[in-house]
Amino acid sequence: MQLSSQPKGLFHLIAIQMWEFFSYYGMRSLLILFLTQKLLMSDDHAYALYGAYTSLVYVTPILGGYLADRYLGNYWSVIIGGSLMVAGHAVLSIPSHDNTVLYAALALIICGYGFFKTNSSCLLGELYKDHEEARESGFSISYIGGNVGSALAPIFCGYAASRWGWNVGFALAGIGMLIGLIIFSTGRKHFAHVQKANLPALRKKTAGFSHWQLIILGVIVCATGLVFVLQDLLAGYILAVVLVFSALQMFRLYRKSSTEDRKKLNAIIYFMLFGMVFWAFDQQGGSSISLFIERNIDTDIFGYHIPTAFFQSVNPVAVIVGGIAVAWLWKVLAARQISVRTLTKLNLGLFLLTAGFSLIALSSKLAMASGHTTFLWLFIGLFLIGIAELFIDPVALSAITRMNPQGATGTVAGIYMLMGGSVANYLAANIAELTSTGTQATNAADLIASAAQYHHVFQSIFIVTVVVFILGLLVNFKTRNEPEYD
Repeated sequence: MQLSSQPKGLFHLIAIQMWEFFSYYGMRSLLILFLTQKLLMSDDHAYALYGAYTSLVYVTPILGGYLADRYLGNYWSVIIGGSLMVAGHAVLSIPSHDNTVLYAALALIICGYGFFKTNSSCLLGELYKDHEEARESGFSISYIGGNVGSALAPIFCGYAASRWGWNVGFALAGIGMLIGLIIFSTGRKHFAHVQKANLPALRKKTAGFSHWQLIILGVIVCATGLVFVLQDLLAGYILAVVLVFSALQMFRLYRKSSTEDRKKLNAIIYFMLFGMVFWAFDQQGGSSISLFIERNIDTDIFGYHIPTAFFQSVNPVAVIVGGIAVAWLWKVLAARQISVRTLTKLNLGLFLLTAGFSLIALSSKLAMASGHTTFLWLFIGLFLIGIAELFIDPVALSAITRMNPQGATGTVAGIYMLMGGSVANYLAANIAELTSTGTQATNAADLIASAAQYHHVFQSIFIVTVVVFILGLLVNFKTRNEPEYD
């Protein structure tokens, strides 16, 4: 893996993505525990709110992608998104027992992700217009860099929260995002060749208001509305509306497309469905698996109690370790002119997910004996799931940015993130709710019952992943003679 062959802007993008991962996963590692332990929410309510937040985080990128394509460009969208996320984390760090403060903070972060998430990947894609041979390894390097942040975040934020309080842990996540934003801003000269903001379109007026004014007003209205959506758990309705809008957008693109672009869109739709299934199960790590660890896993080692939040670092560490090898592998294969089909890579990811959940299901089975079990099998399972991620989003997003159907990469990437992020997280929350037993699991009998419930759900996930993996193999075999577009 030679960094010298990569565009210079990659370092600055890695920096902001690393700290964005730090802020998101630092906060996420605390959220479900904060809701159940500090705010004393029931499992069902905590899962529902957690799912509402994590799904809405991936709803707004479809709008952010549209604004980037038409008005802002990817560079300024990343700047705006990072700034909103810093503001959200600042509000979240305010010590308060008022849930409205929590909802306001989450709303700002959700809006920030709308501008940031897909547009940072699209900005990365822009850097490789003249470096096509380095694109695959570049996306893998970026993913590894981002996961350095998500590996460190649960440890630092989890320790800060356990030592000095929840608000300090949340504040540390926000400081990380601010650092990333500053580093990214210093590299502006390396993005001089990317798409600029469309100033004529921003200055154009509708109903007496400039479009840039309407964008600002829209962000304010969106953030305010999201407070009530989170409070009343209305995310499902918002998601349904956005899905209809996204389907219409895809239909519009499909109708205007040439035969070649339609084939590309067909492939992207498959990526979306595949990603949705994968992430619905993968995202159990921050919800049901987190509470399973808290209640049924013995985390003491050599007399030291490992905070539950620390286990959120297993996944990104696996991404880093496996990612170095995968990035090197893609480079070696490219040098030898060996091409691995995108569907083959996706199926490999699902295979690793299946193997990971087989071990997590085993761990929950062992916990059914006494209510507790060692963290060994669960640790290995989480590690395998982490490696699996390397064969999903980096592969799919790399393909989408190269395909660029109808010149609407931002919109299509936003819809991909909607399916693999928003819909998947909403489904993940509903899956996690199946693990709820309605008790706080304070005695041995409750712990055993809790372990049995977790085992039932984790074993069901394992069975479903086996079925989907077999279907993926069949699709790959059936399309083996069709041309690749990535």
